[in-house]
Amino acid sequence: MALDTDDLLKTMVGAAEGAFVGSWQNIKTYTVPELEKIASTIVSIEANVVAGNYSQDVANLILRMQLRAAQSVIVATTGLLLLQVEHALNKILSAIADVVNKAIGFPLIAGV
Repeated sequence: MALDTDDLLKTMVGAAEGAFVGSWQNIKTYTVPELEKIASTIVSIEANVVAGNYSQDVANLILRMQLRAAQSVIVATTGLLLLQVEHALNKILSAIADVVNKAIGFPLIAGV
């Protein structure tokens, strides 16, 4: 089953609302576009893994780069601390880890 950006984003936004308790209304304008970029990156990773273009190491590197970029934007635009954002992104990724890892065939999202 191919991953869908909109389905991943919907799950991630739902998880973000709980992960950013108390600040979601203030930061959702900045956070949702970053979550969309993460979801899109994951869908692209899946397509490239299936096509044989990406190894697990390359897929992991690409995801980590996108996560770091998202963290930087969220921290810079919201005034939240990096550790708060990292903790929230881990909760958000946990919400999609099983479906993503199953679709890709290896633990792209692990240890979150």
